Amino acid sequence: MKKQIDVQLKNVQKRFQNQVVVKNFDLEIEQGEFISLLGPSGCGKTTTLNMIAGFLDPDEGELLIKGKRMNGVPPYKRELGMVFQTYSLFPHMTVGENIGYGLKLRKVSKQEQAERIQKVLELVKLPHVADRYPKQLSGGQRQRIAIARALIVEPSLLLLDEPLSNLDAKLREELRDELKRLHQEIGVTTIFVTHDQEEALSLSDRIVVMNYGNIEQIGTPYEIYNQPKSEFVHTFIGKTNRLPGVVSSIDNMHVHVRTENGLMIKATQSTGNWTVGQSVTAFIRPEKIKLTTQSEKDTSDNSVNGTLDIASFLGAFTECKVSVGSTLLDVRMQEKVWTGNGQDGETVTCSWSAEDVFLMAEGGK
Repeated sequence: MKKQIDVQLKNVQKRFQNQVVVKNFDLEIEQGEFISLLGPSGCGKTTTLNMIAGFLDPDEGELLIKGKRMNGVPPYKRELGMVFQTYSLFPHMTVGENIGYGLKLRKVSKQEQAERIQKVLELVKLPHVADRYPKQLSGGQRQRIAIARALIVEPSLLLLDEPLSNLDAKLREELRDELKRLHQEIGVTTIFVTHDQEEALSLSDRIVVMNYGNIEQIGTPYEIYNQPKSEFVHTFIGKTNRLPGVVSSIDNMHVHVRTENGLMIKATQSTGNWTVGQSVTAFIRPEKIKLTTQSEKDTSDNSVNGTLDIASFLGAFTECKVSVGSTLLDVRMQEKVWTGNGQDGETVTCSWSAEDVFLMAEGGK
């Protein structure tokens, strides 16, 4: 059974002066979905969120929430909650007063305000801070209070505009987990704007990858990472080795590619329809490459010898750069896999499966 569509954008466009910043944007968001708008700065993701919120109006197209046309409808009539990057808490109000402000505007009784404030504080795991002022809280606590303030009005739609970007790495990870828990618990339809690929991959049901106002791809985190539909998506989401070349031959099992630097690479036939002489680019994720000493036997589809240039220990894995002739490969190794000594200048073998090579035609999507 298909779920209700909570948000729908039909051919939406937005211009600032003569520049089109959001182009022909089409998207349907189901009830209860967690959707991330992901892309680099200036790609149009915050502009899109502001149109959904009602702070901006589309120049063309239609915006619907719960099936109702919202073009020209002010934000306070859209039954949504919004969390900003800068928290936007009132410094002269206590935490409880900040959270309850929306209820006060709606003329909710003081007793019900108090009950709902306490309930939402428990939801964000801060039941003890109601009488404090924002300046007495940490950055992570202030962000949780901003989320609580958005949730207390029981919105049908929650909008999050890069709410974690001002936090340090550890706290950002903790709040990311908290957001995931909150979404699972309350199930509100959520639209999350971020430029952080890891945040989008870990939180989302689906990701909308944007670039220069265009939608590059919409898909699940697995699809976006493993089945990218454009070179931009492949290079923007996570690290990858990009190896331009030409199809040199094709057999029943493999497409053989000679890279610009002379490497011979095998890719599976299933990656597309190819012709000999065609210009292509081969992409290989660093974690798909196995690193071994030359003395170890390897039966992989692809195997090349090289020199370990850099090995950076990062805890759960080690980031390596390996020179293979004039090609520099990025390799990510899980701990306890590597049998070498990890010294710069060590001779190593890089190997990977043909199934892990993603081929893309030159200039294609």
